[in-house]
Amino acid sequence: KANNVGKIKIKKIEDNTTENVNIIIHLAKGVSPDVTIEALYGFTNCEIPISPNCCVINNNKPEFISVHELLRLSTQRTIDILKKELEWKRRVQQEKWHTSNLEKLFIEHKIYRKIETCNTWETILKTIELGLKPFSEELNKEISEEDIIKLTEIKIKKISKYDENNNQKYIKKIELELEEINNDLKHLNDYVIRYFKSLLNKYGKSYTRKTIISTFDAISVRRVV
Repeated sequence: KANNVGKIKIKKIEDNTTENVNIIIHLAKGVSPDVTIEALYGFTNCEIPISPNCCVINNNKPEFISVHELLRLSTQRTIDILKKELEWKRRVQQEKWHTSNLEKLFIEHKIYRKIETCNTWETILKTIELGLKPFSEELNKEISEEDIIKLTEIKIKKISKYDENNNQKYIKKIELELEEINNDLKHLNDYVIRYFKSLLNKYGKSYTRKTIISTFDAISVRRVV
């Protein structure tokens, strides 16, 4: 049929099919085999386009959408998940920064010595609270009762081996990690693109493409190889 309407130019066809398909196409003089192969996929039943209906559950309801829209929704969901993950990491690092600076103030200003003469639990908590109050502006959030209780659990061994330089390096490391996380949140699309590229680099070799794309006569063709 494609030959009859001039889509491909062939001289004759020999169908020697028995148990296995065996069809020989004889080309007209001067016709390129490569061009003919491409045309066979483009204008014969060697390739049949299929437009499947894609049904997904969206907002708790079944919905028929295009593959393009499905890809958009899937990508947006990935963006939302990665954003939440970054925000969670930021909260974790902020908590580490807060705790480390509390311990720094508690030990460097020797607030732990002020509780040595306290007779009650309430007095201990109040003494630590008053001892930290002048330095509250150096922290990123208010000092809670839970924070103060954690300070009372610091072992003497940790206090005796406290190293101001090492602690400062640790805090600086947290600050750099926070800076990186905040930058990723600020440039979220770039972060997500890097994430997808990392997946490609990690798993790409195991899941190679099963199709090729070729173009002729302004028509794009994708066929299984």
